[in-house]
Amino acid sequence: MPDDTLGVLFFDDFSEKLSSQWAGDLASFTLVDQRLTLTTQAAPPVFLSTATNRMLNTCWEAGIQVQGALTATNYVRLYLASTSHLLHDPQQGYHLQIDGKQQTHIYSLWRQNGRTRSLILQSRPFPNQGNAFRARVRVTCSPTGNWQILADENDRGKFEVVTDPNGIPTVKDITYTAAAYAGYAINFSPARWADFQLDYFLIKPLDPTSDGATTQTIQPGDILINEILSNPKPDGVDFVELYNYSDKTIDLQQLHIASVNSKGLVGSRRKVSERSVPMPPNDYKVLTTDPTLLQRHYPNGAASTFVEMPALPNFNNETGGVVIYSNNLTLDSLFYTPEMQAPFIVTPKGISLERQYFSTPTNQPGNFRSAATVGGGATPGYPNSQSKSAAEQYGFFLNSKTFSPDNDGFEDELEITYFLPDPGFMVNIEIYDTSGQLVKKLQRNQSLGTQGYITWDGLSDSGQHLPIGIYIAAIEIYHPQGETKMYRLSFVLAAKL
Repeated sequence: MPDDTLGVLFFDDFSEKLSSQWAGDLASFTLVDQRLTLTTQAAPPVFLSTATNRMLNTCWEAGIQVQGALTATNYVRLYLASTSHLLHDPQQGYHLQIDGKQQTHIYSLWRQNGRTRSLILQSRPFPNQGNAFRARVRVTCSPTGNWQILADENDRGKFEVVTDPNGIPTVKDITYTAAAYAGYAINFSPARWADFQLDYFLIKPLDPTSDGATTQTIQPGDILINEILSNPKPDGVDFVELYNYSDKTIDLQQLHIASVNSKGLVGSRRKVSERSVPMPPNDYKVLTTDPTLLQRHYPNGAASTFVEMPALPNFNNETGGVVIYSNNLTLDSLFYTPEMQAPFIVTPKGISLERQYFSTPTNQPGNFRSAATVGGGATPGYPNSQSKSAAEQYGFFLNSKTFSPDNDGFEDELEITYFLPDPGFMVNIEIYDTSGQLVKKLQRNQSLGTQGYITWDGLSDSGQHLPIGIYIAAIEIYHPQGETKMYRLSFVLAAKL
């Protein structure tokens, strides 16, 4: 049942009989235990409609139960705004469809023009709870045409916002601003006529304070500084990577960023985004002025996390800081110095500083270190190279003892995987043939992350294809604190018979 019915414009809980306000396939519906169900004579698709002139500044809500999985042919529609009382006829308006596949269900908001439908907001797939669907479903449209879907599934007792796969919670669409009808429709397989139930249906003016998604206050530590590149390559750009360490979806539109100079003075704040950019829990967002250039310099970067800003604060190359704000509240701050870079790195240009632990204070000594140069010198948009390894066994390992660089798509490269107990190790890797001749200097004085992999394509230093045979990888690692270690891994460079 709804939380309340105060101020409703239309409400039917089917407590007695089908309201006289309904029109449509009346003979296809019946009441069983104060729920609207289908009759044995119902033939798909079926619908009920009611007259309403509401669209903008409106809330629609329904209680829906389906025994068995929702599919592409077994689905429910809530018609929110329709120009025809015959809901399956050509019309203009909006409807919400709830369907599913492979033990999941999906909420999709559609705009309709005649018989043409355009998808404007679709949720990520939700896993089914058993072989059934049970939910209170709510759709809202603000006075300015911002649509939002909310659901209270499986009797949790509160509505939660339904976002798209990228975490976007709302969409604006004011193609149509008027309506004449709303309603409920079902498409079903003939054998499943008894599976669909409607507990209630209501329409009311929107109350943003109670009908929308619950807003959660941002607290210090919810958003953390996870990585910063303040000293880019000669033609590169700075970036600051943020991480959502909370269980809330936080909108970057609420955040500001500022730089700190070498004397500790905070500069002017810049708004992170003028538009809504939701950041779900455990998500990364990378703030930069040129996502294309950043992707070019760091091809492994997750471009979907890049957020373009017209201008970042002016970060000092070697000594300075960054502060993240929500209104006047400081969420996190980092002050960096040259000593935080690995001591064996001669030129730190293009090498970011990465966070090791989310649970450790940002400015605790040792919590930020140089990114591994083996991995490209930065990890924008994905887990850091210098996060603590959880490996049970440390060292260097071959994923396969053989490889055949013939471009057939199978084991074309030698892959050396490594797990290290601490960050800061440097590496040299040389490849030798069985006669002891050096054929490839694979890595020279490169910094490593705590885990990762290194590949070899089978070419010599001069770019020549090497003959089949047994080879040895001589691996030397060393640490600023004096620890050194050697590994030797033998393998076969093979070819097809």
